[in-house]
Amino acid sequence: MDIQFIIEKLGLGEKQAGVYMALLQMGSGNIKQIAKNSDLKRTTVYSVLDNLIQKGFVILVKKGAHRVYFAEDPKKLSILYDNEILKIKERQKAIAEVLPELGSLYNANAAKPAIRFYEGLEALKQVFNETLELKKGEEILVYSSAESIHTYLGDVYVKNYLAQRKQKGIIQRAIAEDSLSAQEHLKHDKEELRQTRLVSKEFFPFSNEINIFRNKMLIISYKDFFGVVIESAEIAKTQKAIFELAWIGSKNIKK
Repeated sequence: MDIQFIIEKLGLGEKQAGVYMALLQMGSGNIKQIAKNSDLKRTTVYSVLDNLIQKGFVILVKKGAHRVYFAEDPKKLSILYDNEILKIKERQKAIAEVLPELGSLYNANAAKPAIRFYEGLEALKQVFNETLELKKGEEILVYSSAESIHTYLGDVYVKNYLAQRKQKGIIQRAIAEDSLSAQEHLKHDKEELRQTRLVSKEFFPFSNEINIFRNKMLIISYKDFFGVVIESAEIAKTQKAIFELAWIGSKNIKK
């Protein structure tokens, strides 16, 4: 078993772990002795020891003009990390308390347009999941190719996404190109809180996915594994109006 490697996993660098191991074997030592046993320069050992003292791995005792360093009892390491866990929990609690206020500050500046780009399949799933942040009763307007969603995101992801959207009570209206996958989705519109209108794939091919919700417009090109999120109240407002126009038109289109 490589003990030093395991100690490095505790958050120590290679040099810090080496110095701590040397001190454990020595019991105690001064700078010169520690440098010799750890094969490091004295100037390096000073900074390494300072870090180890801050982290609680080493104790410094001053005897007159001399400095003697002791390795902390290994049994106390678990206590050190219990304290670290406690600090992390305290930070998580602090974040939870301040998050609503930070969110309100973020929303206050939401009028300022922003554009975010995503590449790769996992990134596309991440950005697609932004639509699940809506509240119950909020609506997503969608131009969609059901075949592309299943082909690129996968049946399992689509099933989980639909289940989460349904559970959260987020509704959807979709204009989708006609396909076997889209027809299957259409059968489950009511239970999946969706209204779907199918249009001819021949005359209205959808090579990408567009979602419009709140002040955002999400555009995904599955074939390119590329996505864009535009945050703009004005752009979202216009795109919602265009969707409504398309929604009215899709009702009158004959296959």
